[in-house]
Amino acid sequence: MTRLKDPFLRIEHLEKWYGDLHVLRDISLDIAEKEVVVVIGASGSGKSTLLRCINFLERAQKGKFFLDGVKIKPAEKELNRVRQEMGMVFQHFNLFPHMSVLKNVMEGPVHVKGLPKKEARDIAHRLLDKVGLDDKADTYPAMLSGGQKQRVAIARALAMEPRVMLFDEPTSALDPELVGDVLKVMEDLGREGMTMVVVTHEMWFAKEAADRVIFMDDGVILEEATPEKMFTAPEHERTQAFLKQILPQE
Repeated sequence: MTRLKDPFLRIEHLEKWYGDLHVLRDISLDIAEKEVVVVIGASGSGKSTLLRCINFLERAQKGKFFLDGVKIKPAEKELNRVRQEMGMVFQHFNLFPHMSVLKNVMEGPVHVKGLPKKEARDIAHRLLDKVGLDDKADTYPAMLSGGQKQRVAIARALAMEPRVMLFDEPTSALDPELVGDVLKVMEDLGREGMTMVVVTHEMWFAKEAADRVIFMDDGVILEEATPEKMFTAPEHERTQAFLKQILPQE
């Protein structure tokens, strides 16, 4: 496992159980600032649990986390700060149905960060424009397509000005024709220098947008490589079998 001298995000010896089920097994991972890391693997391999542990939505039984060289302490006050620095976008959009798109994006900056409403409104309009949805600012979530909802969810996460963005299979609940717009927004974020960890089954996104691809299986990181090496010459037999099954055969 490659260890960066001064990683932006460092995870050391992470272990997670659910009862007798050992979900994450001695995971150590370094992520550089502005790096886009894509995590792939079969369902049940521990990918989503890894993200949820990074954001402390799940508490690991063992392991240490460092952000920009500072150890993260699992005290609730500290975790609230850390969660503001790590935006997370889930499979399902979790928008507030009783709020307009604009107010969904404003909610965090106003009620968590304490920004004045005018400043939060300006930020929300800018981010909605960034994801191509400023014309939907006064629309309610029920009137949006799944892809539009997910782009609003990305704007909402960005409104907290996170230093890291975590994406947990953000397109898995979408109809195929809606996937491209969401992944384009994510690809643009990576190009702009956002540090990102992305769990996805969209292999073309991993090929085009990732700096590094990680393959997980049965709770461990089996292999990591550049996209070119991962998709043309994977070393581990399990990685080879997974990619042969999931990639279109020429």
